[in-house]
Amino acid sequence: MFKLPKKVLNDIPKYDEYLKKFLSGELKDTFFRGVRVPWGFYSQRGGKILMSRLRIPAGILTPQQLKAIGEAAEKFANGKLHITTRQDIQIHNVPFENSIKIIEYLKDYNIFPRGGGGNTVRNITGCYLSGICPYEKIEVYRIVCGLTEYLLSLDESLNLPRKFKIAFSGCQKDCCFAGVNDVGFVGIDGYFKVLCGGGMGAKSAVGKVIEEKVEIEEVGYVVKSIMNVFNKYGDRKNRHHNRLRFLIQDISWEKFVELYKEELKKLKDTEYISLRLENGLSSLPQLQYGNLIGCSEDNVYNLFLKYNTTEQKQKGYYFAQIRVPLGEVNVQQLISLSEIGSEIPYLIFRTTQRQNIVVSNIPYNKMFYVYEKIKSIFNDFLYPETVLDVVSCKAATTCNLGICNAIDMAKEIIKELSTKINLDTIDKLKNIRININGCPNACGQHPIGTISFSGLARKVYDRTVPFYKIHFGGEINAENTKLAQEVGIVPARVVPKLVSELIIDFNDKLEVSTVSELIKKYSFVPQYDEDKSFYFDWGKDTEFSLDGLSQGECGAGVIDMIESDLESAKQSLLKAKDKNFEIQEIKNALVYSARALLVVKGVDTKDEKEAVTFFVEKFIMTGICDTRFENIVEFYENLVSGKIQKEDAYKFASDFYNEIKNIYSSMDSNFNFPIRDERSQKQTISATAQPSTVVYDLRGTPCPINYVKAKLKLEELQVGDILEIYLDDGAPIQNVPKSLQNDGQEILEIKQEQNFFKVLVKKKV
Repeated sequence: MFKLPKKVLNDIPKYDEYLKKFLSGELKDTFFRGVRVPWGFYSQRGGKILMSRLRIPAGILTPQQLKAIGEAAEKFANGKLHITTRQDIQIHNVPFENSIKIIEYLKDYNIFPRGGGGNTVRNITGCYLSGICPYEKIEVYRIVCGLTEYLLSLDESLNLPRKFKIAFSGCQKDCCFAGVNDVGFVGIDGYFKVLCGGGMGAKSAVGKVIEEKVEIEEVGYVVKSIMNVFNKYGDRKNRHHNRLRFLIQDISWEKFVELYKEELKKLKDTEYISLRLENGLSSLPQLQYGNLIGCSEDNVYNLFLKYNTTEQKQKGYYFAQIRVPLGEVNVQQLISLSEIGSEIPYLIFRTTQRQNIVVSNIPYNKMFYVYEKIKSIFNDFLYPETVLDVVSCKAATTCNLGICNAIDMAKEIIKELSTKINLDTIDKLKNIRININGCPNACGQHPIGTISFSGLARKVYDRTVPFYKIHFGGEINAENTKLAQEVGIVPARVVPKLVSELIIDFNDKLEVSTVSELIKKYSFVPQYDEDKSFYFDWGKDTEFSLDGLSQGECGAGVIDMIESDLESAKQSLLKAKDKNFEIQEIKNALVYSARALLVVKGVDTKDEKEAVTFFVEKFIMTGICDTRFENIVEFYENLVSGKIQKEDAYKFASDFYNEIKNIYSSMDSNFNFPIRDERSQKQTISATAQPSTVVYDLRGTPCPINYVKAKLKLEELQVGDILEIYLDDGAPIQNVPKSLQNDGQEILEIKQEQNFFKVLVKKKV
């Protein structure tokens, strides 16, 4: 089973220190966000409380772990939890001060949120039946646990250009969706086929085969090689264009494979990677084979046996899958469920990609006992992995990015279908998957749904109305996965009826033409006076609006960029030392160090020479950096031309890296630094000067550089002045105004022009 790496345990006091500074007011949320998000703590809608995303490698939990998660949610939050499509469990409504308590409480059970968010290796998923499935070619859960331990012991896995997702399917049925992960493994007769470059969300893509045959012992080398290429060449500046699939698109598949092969050879020549692959699951006592027997007096039990239970590869043992509608579960349910383990000591729980819970290792003669316990805990648990097993993200209920209230609409869909379909229909529709997202992101995995939805907003009669894009035809099949295609949009209010009609009229095969006809039928939005319901989202008693929709992640993006460059500089220094002080690695370390802090000065460098040149201008000439580094441009030029001894070059680059780390540690939460040597005086502005309006065109400037430039421009103004900023559509307009507002500035107006936005900001602080 999985064990927490020492590195994660050693990093806990550092998180605690930052949290205390934030709670005392020393750190602004803009800065602290860059710390807490990689620790798996996201701000919920409104910004007052947090969500803690707990990593569950391969979804495997002991009864003790399941109980501990429930207890943590009860002690440190309000008891509401959510199972995600990546087999994580989220604890919701966590006060900021309790975040460290969750970490401390759960670490003793080898459960933790580290890497649950941010630019990190996310929870590694695995087939939820690994170890018990009769079809699997490899028991992937052991590899998932071993790889998780290894990667979380590496600094670089926590400072990537963007999030990095890995999945392991035990056979070619691809239950773990290997084709839509950054790296996906598919088990084939004792070895793996490896896919790379898949992903869901903006511009979803299906991964390609990068290795046809990889032995289990090589898994660590393959993953780290791909990660190293991503780390070195990934776009760290543009948050919306820095997933691995975008790097592959930019440089071509052929070039990426070439870089990967070079990195793999180098890694095998210089490093030794061995994953801990212990069989952590208890050996099951042998049973005399026995069948499950129905009950003539309890038809629900008979349905439970048919739809919820399946025999394991261990004879005489079965698993039962509990449908947990939309992944919503509470403390009492988790703790009560864990108590089954007292009757069946070798019981193991598993979370699934469809947000359900599997109870495994049930002896055939204990199934009725398990059924009665489940029935006493859950009201609605039948028919997992059928058309009634709808998937939904948390959406606008808690998520800052959620546009529509997807989870309440999903409840209406389930309610509508439950009243219309019978057992024959359920059997006929067994391969239809309904997936729902409250926004264009893919937490609800709409790109792989048979029929799926992603939320958006549109103006109708000058009022904002919730809508959904409809996606159709997703199919899972490793590298041959077929992504669902967008076929139209309809108002949120009609989606349950549309789905119901689509399902009821189902014959042998869903056709896109049928969906298109229904879209035409249901696309009309009446005027407000005619039917107000269209202007209200599901589950809401107020008119639909985008209030509460909040990103404002610019500050966290700045921290990400700084720490990514510092980590790259550190790795280059280590490599230089290992390679007899190789000049190329020393130069890389120097440039990464020089570039690291330039983001807070609004500088977006185009090449290496610019990085060192701008560093002198922004940090040497302003007295922030020690003057012993004022000849860094000359040093860089001599380094490139080979005029400096390797050992001397390494010492200079190493000292410079440490200086940058010291400067960074002195940075306050407004991204300002203490001055050591005052070389230039800022022009003072008369306190009696009249408020003025300054126009600043930031179109074409990527995030978070545009935010930093706006922040610096505001520092030049006096309180009461107005800054009119021009921003591009998309990430800039979504993030920059909210980030400035988080800094304490006042957003007076946001006005859309033809292809950009004008934002009026009043300086308040």
